[in-house]
Amino acid sequence: MKTQWMIVAVFFLLGLFFRLTVFIEPHAEGDELIYSALVEQLEDGNGYTLQGTPLVTYGAVDREQYDRKLFFHPPGGIALFWLSNHFIGPKGIGVVQVLSYALFFWSMVLLARLLGLTGRSIAVVGALSAFNPIMAHVATNYWLDGPLLAFSTFSAALFIRSVVRKSLVSATVAGVVLGYASLIKITAVLVIPGVLVMAWFLLEPPRQGAFIRFAACLVVPAFIVQLPWEVWQWIEFGTPFPGWAGKPSKTLIESNRYVHFLTVVRSPWIYLTLLPRISWTIAPAIVLYFVAWNNKTVRRLGFALLVWIITVLAFHVLLGFKGYSKVIRYVILVAPPAVILFSAAFFEAIERLKTVKPSFSRGLYAFIIVVAALAILFEIAAGVKSSLLYDKDLIFPLIGGL
Repeated sequence: MKTQWMIVAVFFLLGLFFRLTVFIEPHAEGDELIYSALVEQLEDGNGYTLQGTPLVTYGAVDREQYDRKLFFHPPGGIALFWLSNHFIGPKGIGVVQVLSYALFFWSMVLLARLLGLTGRSIAVVGALSAFNPIMAHVATNYWLDGPLLAFSTFSAALFIRSVVRKSLVSATVAGVVLGYASLIKITAVLVIPGVLVMAWFLLEPPRQGAFIRFAACLVVPAFIVQLPWEVWQWIEFGTPFPGWAGKPSKTLIESNRYVHFLTVVRSPWIYLTLLPRISWTIAPAIVLYFVAWNNKTVRRLGFALLVWIITVLAFHVLLGFKGYSKVIRYVILVAPPAVILFSAAFFEAIERLKTVKPSFSRGLYAFIIVVAALAILFEIAAGVKSSLLYDKDLIFPLIGGL
């Protein structure tokens, strides 16, 4: 066990080393420039808006989307960037990305332990958490997705800990953390269905009453934390959920080839076709889940994790059909359930193989396990590649194109 925890620590340090590419300049991608400008606006006391900045004044961004009294993303992530920049200096936003990686990594380890994973499975969680290609990609840039992933995963780990230890106070804290995550990006709430299904299976029968209490402790505080932002939008825009927010305008699509590619050329199904070529273990994880089906614990846990994955993917596919850009980093919240599902099912599938007599089925199981083992190596390689391609706006598969 000591050796396995040392392996986890080594993976953390290796991942930390590759996260340092975030400090390589310049950071001139479109969203990075926007977030940096918002940080400057807050620092200068000009409010949470791009109005009056060179980006708007000189037409570097779409006026229809950005020339408004209030920026459309919630302020939680930008406020964190500003705080770090204010006290640390120009590298402050990069420090936030590194700390987000650390929070994500150890939250994953905690979550895996609470869900019953031990030994070798925890080591795999460490490896895949340190080099998840989507996480590695966003951590090289001044984007909101890194903190979003970190605090959403941290909230999930705290909530599952509260269920295991039967603490409604901890569940409430998890709800507050989730509320803050939703103030980074509202998509943080997409973790709720999967996490609640986990809680349902972890609670002992009769569970209905306890489940309602724990669910309320998670959802209600998150809603309360998010509510002021929705009221603020209602006051400024006349609606708490402006449909144009984050959606490229017709003018921008027609004038910008890059946005046209992401919005018009790319199909909404890109999340299903490209994701398995970026995150190599997600498809094997699903196959391994069915191989390990006879294990009741893995079957229940896997169902909850699949609910989490499907919720995130279905929401973004729907947004794609509604005219939003299709970018793989938007589905970064599939990383935690995909990693844990693979790690939980992999060694259970190996145990299953040991009990199968020599036959075609045994050969098939062995083939699946070999492919899954190779997928671990390919995913680590893809994570390294994503870290080194720090100047790319899009995440590139290890093999093949976009």
